[in-house]
Amino acid sequence: MSASSLIYARERAVRGAFPVLLWIVLLLGACSVATRRIERDPFYESFFEKTRLIMTGEEVQIYKHLPDTRAREEFIDEFWRKRDPVPETDENEAKAEFERRIAYANRWFKENRALGRGWDTPRGRILLQLGEPDNRYLNEMINDPGVKGYERWVYYNYQLELIFIDSQGFGEFKLHSWPAELLTAIDHARTALMPVERDAQKRALTFQASYRDGRIFISIPLKGIHFREEGETIRADYKITVIAYLNFEKTGSSNFRRQLSYPRDALPSKKAIAIDLPYPLEGKGKYYLEVVMQDILTGSRARDFIEFKL
Repeated sequence: MSASSLIYARERAVRGAFPVLLWIVLLLGACSVATRRIERDPFYESFFEKTRLIMTGEEVQIYKHLPDTRAREEFIDEFWRKRDPVPETDENEAKAEFERRIAYANRWFKENRALGRGWDTPRGRILLQLGEPDNRYLNEMINDPGVKGYERWVYYNYQLELIFIDSQGFGEFKLHSWPAELLTAIDHARTALMPVERDAQKRALTFQASYRDGRIFISIPLKGIHFREEGETIRADYKITVIAYLNFEKTGSSNFRRQLSYPRDALPSKKAIAIDLPYPLEGKGKYYLEVVMQDILTGSRARDFIEFKL
């Protein structure tokens, strides 16, 4: 199939998903609003303008409402600490990987941007969010007058293919279409907390959290639970951290340990296993509860935000 036919086919494939595409564009474009609101933030250039690309919507809202420099410093420290895949070592591998991606984008994707802004190009932003593709195909000789060059990026784990088009011949590439899988991939990258381990997706921890009646309820899909065998028993162990924000101000952090244990021949038949944690709240206002879980056996970590008002 020619490049023009391939591009036309992809255009047809995404027309039906226009609302999703619009949502993605607004999601990535919303950075400009945040920029105007906190452009005088002393940590803007060194932290927020780049890391907002890997923040969840809740983190963006919390950061924008932090009251002072001390609160921002605490947020930044915690932001990287909870993403550290190996907390026992001095190096934070997740932070180092993110900085490596920035340096790579600044060197190879700078296009016609100001010095040090390669990460802010379409290819640079995707690189920061998803890392390097598993395969990157380059072709500058396309038999199409409207295409001077294109790149095709393939992420096998996400079953995602992206095409970047240079339509003017000036080396400025734009993402040609927004496949629905891109939103899923970005969302996973923002919540998995393990950006360094590309091959860990198949064993990645997933869960959903909710809050009611003074307790946090966590639902883990049974197929995603990794049990270890101990004689006639199977077990799964989790570390759980809950970080509470009331009216965008951090009010506390609590740690829990929970274990699932069953006889080998009596595995639950439910599709999901529930864990609940006592978490009474007294203050009135808008709450964000960030729940961070780690599977002790695999080291996989994930998180979920619970948003509500009391």
